[in-house]
Amino acid sequence: MDKMSIELLQQQNPFMSLNDITYTILLQEIVCFRIPPGSWINENAVAKQLGISRSPMKYALSRLEKEGYVKKSHKYSVTGFSIKEYTDLKELCFLLESYAAGRAAVVATDRQLEELRGLARQMNDICCRVDETPRDVLSRTIMDLEYQFHLKLVMLADSPLLSDLYEQIKFKLFRYRSYMIYNPPEGYYDIIETDHLVICDVLALHDRQLAESILRRHLSFFNTHFLKLFHINSL
Repeated sequence: MDKMSIELLQQQNPFMSLNDITYTILLQEIVCFRIPPGSWINENAVAKQLGISRSPMKYALSRLEKEGYVKKSHKYSVTGFSIKEYTDLKELCFLLESYAAGRAAVVATDRQLEELRGLARQMNDICCRVDETPRDVLSRTIMDLEYQFHLKLVMLADSPLLSDLYEQIKFKLFRYRSYMIYNPPEGYYDIIETDHLVICDVLALHDRQLAESILRRHLSFFNTHFLKLFHINSL
């Protein structure tokens, strides 16, 4: 998180306001667990890091507070995890993503499925190089590929309503997922090394029920291990 972050987003989105850019950067830091739950946010320090005034910071933090990512007492801090919020997100995720997989198995083109497989291959590649990859690079790469894969899967369902619903929960959902990526259980890399490829293999069979089933199995693995971590660390 620095001035380059601002410049990069300005290049990608020339018409995005500085307020929205600041919000996006802070949201990414929170969702990707670079600012963990419970951490205090020093407005002056972050503004200095980004090379901006406090006005965009105030806008960004106010918006993040409304969306539940931060809370304010005498100063702002990142909202802690909640088992109630996680349970709600998990149930929605099971419904939306399994439905998306079922639809994608029926409506996605071979070219679209190959694009999804490309992301799965990248996940396979990074997981095969776990021992030789710096931990922070490994975690960031896996988080990014996990996010891209699941978002792409929802898009392949070709349902604007489904995409709109998923848009409302995706960042909160991936904040919880990123926690497990930064605290991987034993055998985690062995499983995710091939799991996305297996999903792609099943989608290629164009069997709706089987696609929904394999996605639910994939999500169940995350749910089981996240709950163990959640209770152990009492976040």
